[in-house]
Amino acid sequence: GDDTSISNVEARMPRRIKKKRMRVDDNGQELGWEEVFDYHFPDDKDAASSNLKLLEMAAKWKKQQEEQEDDDDSDLDSDDE
Repeated sequence: GDDTSISNVEARMPRRIKKKRMRVDDNGQELGWEEVFDYHFPDDKDAASSNLKLLEMAAKWKKQQEEQEDDDDSDLDSDDE
């Protein structure tokens, strides 16, 4: 390959990102920090938007579940009368 194709391929290679997060055991005690490696793929530009869409759908579902529970509770109250 020539220089342009090599630079195109290198631009599409995933980048390794080092993050730190607190480790917690089952009892909730902090065990210390651990290093975690995450990979960012430049071609996944719409991945963030799909994650947001998934979160929006989950919030909508949760709201519907809460509304159904409220409706079920109001039905129980009307049966007692």
